[in-house]
Amino acid sequence: MHELKIILSSKRDLGLLMVLFLMEFTRGAFFLTFLPLYAVNYLSISVAAAGLAVSAHYLFETLFKSTAGWELDRRGLWVLHLGLLMGLFALLIIKLHPTTYVLIAGSAFFGLAVSPVWLAVISNVAPVQSSDRAARMGVVFAVWLAGCGGGPVAINFFIVNEYGLAFWLLIGLWILAMLVAAVTLRGPGGITVGGAGFSFNKEIEKLAQNQAVKKILLPGMFLQTLSGGLLLPLLPIYAQTELGLNPNQYAFLLLSAGSAAAISFLPMGRLADRVRLKTLLGTGFAMTALSLALFSAARGMVSVFLLAALLGFSYAIVLPAWNNLLAKVISPDRQATGWGVFATIEGAGIAIGPALGGLVARSFGISAVIMLTIMLLASMACFYFAYPVEKLFARTG
Repeated sequence: MHELKIILSSKRDLGLLMVLFLMEFTRGAFFLTFLPLYAVNYLSISVAAAGLAVSAHYLFETLFKSTAGWELDRRGLWVLHLGLLMGLFALLIIKLHPTTYVLIAGSAFFGLAVSPVWLAVISNVAPVQSSDRAARMGVVFAVWLAGCGGGPVAINFFIVNEYGLAFWLLIGLWILAMLVAAVTLRGPGGITVGGAGFSFNKEIEKLAQNQAVKKILLPGMFLQTLSGGLLLPLLPIYAQTELGLNPNQYAFLLLSAGSAAAISFLPMGRLADRVRLKTLLGTGFAMTALSLALFSAARGMVSVFLLAALLGFSYAIVLPAWNNLLAKVISPDRQATGWGVFATIEGAGIAIGPALGGLVARSFGISAVIMLTIMLLASMACFYFAYPVEKLFARTG
């Protein structure tokens, strides 16, 4: 691919992608697989404390995304280097002082540390003014998914032998990310460093007054992540009780969905540069709703895995197109700030979704949560098929 060759030939872009991969690989392995087992089996800390640590990490990352973007726009890539250094400190303090309070506080601090990484990558590798931006985002999403999906799986092979060794391996990978950043990311990079006229409040006000943001983007951002959040804590239970999958089979189920998405991100990114966004969004949400409905009705092992792959493919249709839509309202010289604000709003849906899904499941069962998610996705598909998305963006600039 032409876009992939351009990215790989750029030292800065390649460095940013490597840092993104190593960061997501390390923190995915740490929080989604290693930490719960390490806390309960090795430290004899309650599973509730481990869950609180994971929640604290993602909460603090979400809360500080807007601030991280603002600082990136003002000061450049040194904010990324500082974040990586803070992440190393968080990992070391958790390793050397493994108490409940340190675990929770260190995980929260780790969330603050990683908050600039995604914003730095998206602002440099796939800037909003790039003519092939969606295709570049396909590459970014593929790297991101490979990292956050590969880490939780790979760390299992090291946990079997020794928790301490696995922890030091994660710390080593984090140090490698710091070294890659030190060698490849010097200076402010592609981010425009703000001057005296830069105002965070003015940028927020500008986004809030945009009709496209209010009528299309804000509801869509929240409902998308809410839909995913509804199912997040219930999928392992559903896979075990309804589909009869053991943990290894469930891992391969996630792998089939993730692999389908990762493979599809690149061609779907190119397609998002050429096809009307409302068509892709409507199709993607409709396919996601249909795939989830069929998945909930499937019982055969082959059909379950195939439909999981179809879900991953449907997700890959939506994400680059949606990201391209967001890029239309972000100022080219304030990119990290805009992405940070949007990431914070999306994080609200992720935060509310699991709690709401748990309440609905407790009252009406897991099937009711799946039905609610299908209805939300189908409603979004109808909205984007019917609403004149491109016309509103053309009127609002």
